[in-house]
Amino acid sequence: MTETASSVLAKGSPTSQGTCRSSVLHVCTSCRAPGTPREPRENRDGAKLYRELLATFHASPLGQHVEVRSAKCLSLCPRPCGIALTSPGAWTYLFADQHPVESARHIVECVALYIGTSDGFMPREQRPKPLRASIVGRVPPHVWGADVSA
Repeated sequence: MTETASSVLAKGSPTSQGTCRSSVLHVCTSCRAPGTPREPRENRDGAKLYRELLATFHASPLGQHVEVRSAKCLSLCPRPCGIALTSPGAWTYLFADQHPVESARHIVECVALYIGTSDGFMPREQRPKPLRASIVGRVPPHVWGADVSA
């Protein structure tokens, strides 16, 4: 049986352990595979991925901790589809090469791991395998008011 995003959510998650941090999952809605039509925009792979993730998280316990937002462009055009995962005071992650349907379950697994950490740091070996290879970068947490001269 192929595991779906919904079946991943049905398994235990950080929400059952009470260790969740609010996060935002940005999904580039302008992403499209090379050679595919620009219009209509809602048929682009990025828009499809956004709708898939929005519906998946809306119907899940993780939905109260994760806001799925469309992003006009994440500037990953050579490597569509792109997502960014962020939370205040935590590491921010940027991933490319996502598939509009097949990637949803891996993204859900990754988000469940992310919101269950204290600082958003996800070691490579703990991330779902497809999101190990598709990472574009991660940004350290910004601590407001900290001395940045050090």
